[in-house]
Order: sequence, then structure tokens, then C-alpha cells
Amino acid sequence: MKTNFLLTSLVIVLFSLTANSQITKGNWMVGGDGSYSSFRSRKVDGSGKFSPFSIRVNPNIGYFFKDKMAVGVSLEMGFGERDFHVLMSPFFRYYFLKQDKIINIFSSINAGYGKRFNYSFNDNYNLSKFGIKTGSVIFLNENIGLEIFADYSLNYYQYANILGRTGYVDYIKIGVGFQIHLENNR
Repeated sequence: MKTNFLLTSLVIVLFSLTANSQITKGNWMVGGDGSYSSFRSRKVDGSGKFSPFSIRVNPNIGYFFKDKMAVGVSLEMGFGERDFHVLMSPFFRYYFLKQDKIINIFSSINAGYGKRFNYSFNDNYNLSKFGIKTGSVIFLNENIGLEIFADYSLNYYQYANILGRTGYVDYIKIGVGFQIHLENNR
């Protein structure tokens, strides 16, 4: 009972503290994230097996075109047991709480295109992706945010070396990110 009270009090205090984070119109964010993912389901026509897990690194850059709303691009690089992929993804991100909060909640959508290479079967694939990400960011100061998130993506594969063979894999990812918010001093 005492633990629940302390935890609830801590959450209320953290969400009520303020900082002047730079999620306002005209500012930039530069950073990235890393994630671990595993299969939720898969459907692949034909040959090779997909890696049952993947480690991803995603550097990004974004611009706040309106308060709490950013657009940008991310470069996703994924490394698995049997494969590697690289993908370019434009994104849209929205922050739900006011910009003066130390902890904020965000959500983003992205879509992208790239290539996947399978080491075991010497195959490569065209890759299209649609993803949804949500999480929270803790602003360590007005410019630096630490993110914890969950991400769902649906990846559609088209085999580059054999016509007509396709497949899809959907992933659920858990990750952490780091963003530097740059103030536009005009």
C-alpha cells in the first residue's frame, strides 16, 4: 500500500514538473534510437527463413513545422542472425502534452522503402514498411530528451531475383532513443 502511494505520488510530481523543451515551431531535432524486435507473425512465399530477432539502429532528423508536430526522415539499419536491411523512412511525430513538461508522450507514424539482404541464401529483397511508434520522452534539460517506446511495423518483401515471390513480416519493437532539440534563434 505504501509502495503504491509513493509510486503514484512520484508519477504525479514528474508529470507536473516543467521544463522548456524545444518542441515548438521552427526548431529541429537530431538523434536516433535503437531497438530489439522479434516476430509477431510472418508469411513468406518460397525459400529462406527470416531471423527470429533483429537489432535496429535508426538515426533521424526532424523539423517542427508547428508546436508539438514534427516531420523528418529516419535511416533504419537492422541486423539479424541471417539478414541485414537498410531503409529510408519519412515520419510524422506528435507530442501530446504541453511543451513545458519534463515528461511528454509522443506518437509517430512512418513509411519507408529499402533493401533486405539474406546471408544464408544469398538473396536480396525490396522492402516496404509502415510503422506506428508510441512512447514517452524524459527531457533531461531543455535540449536533450531520452525516449522509451514501443513500435509496431508491417514489412512487405518482394524478392528481387525471382519475380512474383512476396512475403510480409510484422514486428513489435521495444527501444530507447536519444534526441537533441535545437532551438532556432531567429
